[in-house]
Amino acid sequence: MPNNIEINQLFCFKRFPENELKILCLVLYLPVGIVLFILRTILALSVVLIGCSLSDTRIIHKLVNKIACLTLGITVTVENPDKKENVEVYISNNLSIFDHLAVHTATGSVSPGAQMHPALARGLGVHYFGTQTNLESFKKNVADFLSEQQIPVHFTPEEKITNGKALLKFKSYPFSLTNKVQPVCISIERPFLDLSVTTLRSSYWTDVLFYMFSPLTNYKLKFLPPLEKKSVAEAEFSEIVRQNIASALKVETPELTAADLLEWEKRQLVEQQRAPPVPRPSVDSEVRRMATQVKDVLPHVPLNAIYKDLNKTRNVDTTITNILEGRVHFVPEQISSTSNNPQPSTSVASGTKASPSTSTTSDRDLFNTAASSFARSAHERNKSFQERKEQLIANARRRYIEKHDLKIPF
Repeated sequence: MPNNIEINQLFCFKRFPENELKILCLVLYLPVGIVLFILRTILALSVVLIGCSLSDTRIIHKLVNKIACLTLGITVTVENPDKKENVEVYISNNLSIFDHLAVHTATGSVSPGAQMHPALARGLGVHYFGTQTNLESFKKNVADFLSEQQIPVHFTPEEKITNGKALLKFKSYPFSLTNKVQPVCISIERPFLDLSVTTLRSSYWTDVLFYMFSPLTNYKLKFLPPLEKKSVAEAEFSEIVRQNIASALKVETPELTAADLLEWEKRQLVEQQRAPPVPRPSVDSEVRRMATQVKDVLPHVPLNAIYKDLNKTRNVDTTITNILEGRVHFVPEQISSTSNNPQPSTSVASGTKASPSTSTTSDRDLFNTAASSFARSAHERNKSFQERKEQLIANARRRYIEKHDLKIPF
């Protein structure tokens, strides 16, 4: 099978489906999912209490395993249980954070994991063999466990979760522990909602949350015929096992390792941090020109309020009317004599030059059209409003003509 797959094709980038019908199903399921999550949270607490408080026995292990699967909504279906053999090591592909729990349910095996209470760990299908930083000590602990406990160990030699479209190169150390292994093919499906079991950069607890929210996560296991190492080297034997699992799953076997995927993730994170911020939409040049005209007439109105209304109206007169009639909400700006009148303005009526202080006072008086008293009747108040509105428009027009020294009669 050709190995043309790229690294980015091995990740799920979105948790939710893009199908509109499935999104509708998700929305309808949401209240049920929340209730289910609450109930499963209670079950999760019972798993911890049972595992940590009761004795470390086989019965407790099975009880913890059953409640854990119920808590996470995990079901395990074995396609060919009669093909399972009693071997020391099981090898599988790596699709999720709970592959070990599914394989443990079907085989009774344990996987290398974090240190925790023995009854709780055994029920979840994990065992602490130490860290792999000291690989020789780790392998010795596994070998001692196999000889003393007579319990099989399950490994995922890819050591990196993928979406299952390909099988990464295997680490060779699990194949040095025994001469005979049994490959196991894992596939996962979530009917109804079709939520991804994991996504790029999703955390462990985020994945756990969606296990508890989803109605069901079904693991399908298929046992392949056991393989013996015989006289081949460990690296060669690991490749033979990988090819067998890939062939059964009908996926590619690229020359990619877990380290390659981790390096790719780091590069993506760095590129994302270096990416320039999304530019804010620029103001249209025509809108900018019209805003200048409005600002000249109504200098106390902030530009952002003018831009907002001009984007709707595309008309200077309409925007000025909207502002004067109170349809545009804004906080008035203080009119600066230096910004609006860099030079003393010329009065058309008198032909004399006004001082800066006189100009500022004149600007304030132009836009002060407050009524001297509050009329009693609605008719008189409306008449007063219309008169003040006309006065304000006339004053604004006069200021605009004076500012630009236009030869237009008032």
